[in-house]
Amino acid sequence: MKKMIALLTVFALLIGVFQMPGGVMAREEPKITLKQAIEIAKTTLSLQTDGFEFNSSYIENQNGFNIWSLNWNNTKTNNESINVSIDSNMGEIVSLSWYTPYEQPKSRIPKYTRAEALKAAETWMTKLQSDKFKLTKLKDNPNQDYYNKYSDVYAFEFVRMQDGIEVTPNIISVQLDKNTLKIRNFYMVWDNQELPAKANAISLDQAKEVFKNKLGLELTYNFIYGNTNNEPKAILAYTLKNGNSPIDAISSELLNNMYRIYYGMDRGSTSAKAEAAVPMTPQEQSVLDDQSKYISKEAAEQAIRQYVKIDNTMKLERANLYQGYNKANATWNLEWKYSGTENKSYKYINAQIDAVTKELKSLYINDNNEDQVIGETTIGKEAAKKLAEEFLVKVQPDKFKNTLYKEAKDSYGIMPVYKNDFSFNYIRVENGIPTPTNSLFVSINEYTGEVISYNANWLDIEFPTPDKAITLDKAYEALFSEVKFGMEYTYHYPNENDYDKKEIKLAYTLENTNILMDANNGIMLNYDGTPVKSAKKLAYTDIKGNKAEDDINTLIDMGILVPEGNTFAPESNMLQKDFLKLLVSSLQEYYPMPVAKTEDQYDNLYNEAIRRKLINTNEKNPESVVTRQDAARMIVRAMNYGVLAEKGNMFAVSFKDASSIPAAFKGYAVIASELGIIPAVDSYFYPNKSITNGDAAEIIVNYLKVETSL
Repeated sequence: MKKMIALLTVFALLIGVFQMPGGVMAREEPKITLKQAIEIAKTTLSLQTDGFEFNSSYIENQNGFNIWSLNWNNTKTNNESINVSIDSNMGEIVSLSWYTPYEQPKSRIPKYTRAEALKAAETWMTKLQSDKFKLTKLKDNPNQDYYNKYSDVYAFEFVRMQDGIEVTPNIISVQLDKNTLKIRNFYMVWDNQELPAKANAISLDQAKEVFKNKLGLELTYNFIYGNTNNEPKAILAYTLKNGNSPIDAISSELLNNMYRIYYGMDRGSTSAKAEAAVPMTPQEQSVLDDQSKYISKEAAEQAIRQYVKIDNTMKLERANLYQGYNKANATWNLEWKYSGTENKSYKYINAQIDAVTKELKSLYINDNNEDQVIGETTIGKEAAKKLAEEFLVKVQPDKFKNTLYKEAKDSYGIMPVYKNDFSFNYIRVENGIPTPTNSLFVSINEYTGEVISYNANWLDIEFPTPDKAITLDKAYEALFSEVKFGMEYTYHYPNENDYDKKEIKLAYTLENTNILMDANNGIMLNYDGTPVKSAKKLAYTDIKGNKAEDDINTLIDMGILVPEGNTFAPESNMLQKDFLKLLVSSLQEYYPMPVAKTEDQYDNLYNEAIRRKLINTNEKNPESVVTRQDAARMIVRAMNYGVLAEKGNMFAVSFKDASSIPAAFKGYAVIASELGIIPAVDSYFYPNKSITNGDAAEIIVNYLKVETSL
């Protein structure tokens, strides 16, 4: 039900609606009456609505997109509900949500494959939107593996095409039940406005030059958090200089697209509480030793009052000392609230100050001064900027000297805190190179000239020298080679304050991604400093015709097995670490682990496997080849039958090679065989026979088939 409500909410936001009950009509009579809308829904979807309660609403927006919202609810039997939206001008079904109470399937293996579901989805789309569906293509979803693994539906999205170019805002989305192929959700977004002609567009090379001149890359310092202790490390990187905006393919101007705002920093501050434990570890003792350095609460309050006017109507209500992250000093966090007698007055002040150096780290003021002066003459941006800089000279004189001012619209997505303030961001500069995520930020009330927000985000860290950085030309060459840059139709919002008014433009766009390029070699990086994997989905080329082909593809469909290369080597021996990757992945229904590649990641994998009692520490042997008896033991433990299996003497072992099965494995072998997970071969179990990668896929699939039915 939550998914249904969320989908309808998203749909409403997409069309920008206001709503009237079914009995109250809009100013203009819709072309499709309520009776006709009901008939369209029931006929197209073959709805049987006897016993359902029915209600309707009429919804219209300023762009002329008007719909009938039809709702059927069966509260007497199974709480089934059906929600259908009909375009009141065209008579088309534009959205559908069909909720039935969830029934636990007998197996975690879906009854239908994704390929079968796609055929069913195409049949549904032809039925619901035949003409428009012909103009679409299936869109690849990079999150498909994750979504398939943790959902009971297959989701497909089809994007509109025009002259071979994607019209990215226009989509048809459908979700089908994995076990029934019944449609669960469907919605369509389709604009009727005329699309700009491709023939009038500038060339790709011309668009690249516009990108370089108006958006561009710049050499910056950034921070990665890949090391095990989570301490930041400064790296040289090429990043987007002026954000990521679409380029009008006709006029070469930058477009305003709300979905492509690039956020480079968090203006808020973070802190963590420190807790003591007994006995003290060396790290805990170090924290205690640091206490002697910290200023008192009274000293912190006195330091804050040097920068902020706090009169005696303000009462100190909270004072907390927080331990710093990543070797940062501790922070005093103080809060004041208005305690005067004027009913219409309110004020709140929050300030953070370094508990060692007394530096003001952040400030936030909220009061009703702004409400009282709205409509008065503003002080103007230049005057506000001067006040902001005077404040920074006062609170951070040394740091302020090493900053670069950037306009809010160019300042990595920084936008004003309030609707009536001027915001200024000063980026840290080291070795002549900007550091986008470190800055001094100030907001000034445009009417009163008061500082209402301030944040100093500034790490004490070493910066590498820039002498090994590739040239800017090489960086552009790497960017356009690794990141998709091409034409698409996209929304443009002429008025930044009115997102209901939008136009479709033909534009050149850089794939909406956080560009972080290693400045030493041009490789795209993730936040942890690891290379970005290709978005192109990999497929195994060596499994066709193998006896385990279907099972391997089933695990891929479920997101349990994610190809990292083109070969699976189905006939190669399965190693313990790789078998555990599959088994743990099949168990992680809601808390997926990253694919283990490094030693640290394999340590995490083994920690999880040991926590779940799949193996114990004595059995850990990552490079060992898994035998049938090893696999049986891990699988049966995954089913929480390990305690039972350990009582081997209570099992009747009928295998012809029973004498070759160690006593400690007999219970596991019997359970795994009887459940069809690792079946006997001509009454032989072959306990010491190595399993192949293909065998492992079959075993995991067999396990998933019976796991929920017991």
